[in-house]
Amino acid sequence: MPYSVKNIRKAASLQMYRFLESREPLDYLRVKRKEIFMSKNNYLVLRLGVLVILFISVMTWYYPFSPFSIQKSYTYKPGTILYNDKTYEELLNEFDETYKKELDQAFENHDEEIDLTVVRTEYILPIFKQDWLIGTDPVSINQNKLDNMLLDIKQSRDTLLSLIAEVDYTKEQRNYLLNSIQNLLRLEDSIRYLRDETYVSRKAVNNLIGTIRSDFRDSFRFYVDTFYESTR
Repeated sequence: MPYSVKNIRKAASLQMYRFLESREPLDYLRVKRKEIFMSKNNYLVLRLGVLVILFISVMTWYYPFSPFSIQKSYTYKPGTILYNDKTYEELLNEFDETYKKELDQAFENHDEEIDLTVVRTEYILPIFKQDWLIGTDPVSINQNKLDNMLLDIKQSRDTLLSLIAEVDYTKEQRNYLLNSIQNLLRLEDSIRYLRDETYVSRKAVNNLIGTIRSDFRDSFRFYVDTFYESTR
């Protein structure tokens, strides 16, 4: 019989085989397309990752304190500046030599009123004795260091303000003291600008740190050579 069960099964098996055989190339194409798609995606992700790293590296270099900067710090290399052929460290040492004697005398003379200018100066000097102001070794300036500078300057400024309230200075001496306070206020403004301004270029950061360093030194010289000496 032409349509026996055996023949029908054989024909069905043959058709199924042909169907599966015909689908194999299609499945292969689908797999290859998927592999190509995944490969393109991986390439795009890798390329995007490289661009992000490159962007962050460029921003870190050109804008050390920007939000994109990884470390938010700048390595400053101080130079040597002479003041009448003397280094800043020599000026500090010369003043310290005299000041320590005056500080000892201020506490030895029990019969006399304590010289508050001498005593309070001890709390002012540390802001002028920072290592990066004295030496020439490279120093890392970061936001924590700037925050500490601001805190120390504010405490020193408060100390000077207390002198105005507690000591009967002459008009000239009071003006000198007020000028010293204004010098510290200008320092605070410069440091706060450097800390808070996010897109300051690398060159501008270097110049600004150099200016802050010079202003610290000039503030010290004015305080000891002008105000302090006027009270002796």
